[in-house]
Amino acid sequence: MIVPSKNIIEEFFDKKTLAILKLFLFEKAADQSNKFYLREIAKKAKVPVTTTFRIVRQLKALGVVEETIIKKTKLYSLSMNKNTQTLAALLEEKKTVVEEFVEAMSKLAGVEMIVLHGEATNEKANILIIGIGVDHKTAKEKVGELKDKYKYNIIELVLEPGQFNQMSSMGLFPGKKLILWEKPH
Repeated sequence: MIVPSKNIIEEFFDKKTLAILKLFLFEKAADQSNKFYLREIAKKAKVPVTTTFRIVRQLKALGVVEETIIKKTKLYSLSMNKNTQTLAALLEEKKTVVEEFVEAMSKLAGVEMIVLHGEATNEKANILIIGIGVDHKTAKEKVGELKDKYKYNIIELVLEPGQFNQMSSMGLFPGKKLILWEKPH
């Protein structure tokens, strides 16, 4: 059974507060600085301006956000301290091993589809990489890298579309198949 990639810490936060926190932690302002206007925060976080104002005021009181006043303009930025570093570590999006593998394989030339064959477990997953002229060696190297890094076993098989269709029609891939990635057409 694969552990869900949903971050349980996020379940403890109010969704609007979480959206604003993630904006400060992981996004750049429109001008590439780390300072946001209140309306920019509201728009990017998709939270009403009055609610955004209330949440930013709370975050400021907690030392998570700093306010800079330039003439009559207020800008808000993330405070750089141990608490905000801890928040960033807790809320950072973490990929599963399979998601990391799929992301890497989807960038290989010739890959048209990536399919999970059977059920993925906490120890292993069977993955079919379907495409024309796919570099088998790079796929093997990524499998080895992930096995060393996570102690997780991915059994990959690289097939051309015709081979996959023929083997499927022969019943060589019975059971559950889940498309993990497909090249946009």
